[in-house]
Amino acid sequence: MSKAQEKILKKKIEQEEYILKSKEQRATERWEDAQIKAATAQSVLDYAIQQYEEHKDELEEEIIKQTEEQIAARKAQIHDYIMSEKDLYLETMGIQAD
Repeated sequence: MSKAQEKILKKKIEQEEYILKSKEQRATERWEDAQIKAATAQSVLDYAIQQYEEHKDELEEEIIKQTEEQIAARKAQIHDYIMSEKDLYLETMGIQAD
């Protein structure tokens, strides 16, 4: 292999490593942002649940049922969101998810 070919190959390898590192960095940032977003959503939900529990005895049966359904749905949304972001992160990083 000539010196020029070696240089070209070396540059190509460096570019591929840079692209991979950049992709991994973006994936890490997205995963960190997703964790913050999920934690914030969970905190807001926890506060809403606390307020609901404090005033639950003042509410009608149907409102209680609807509120509890909404709470369960929101918990599921938060869980599904963080798990999908986790799977995407692990896939991007080349890590096998359980």
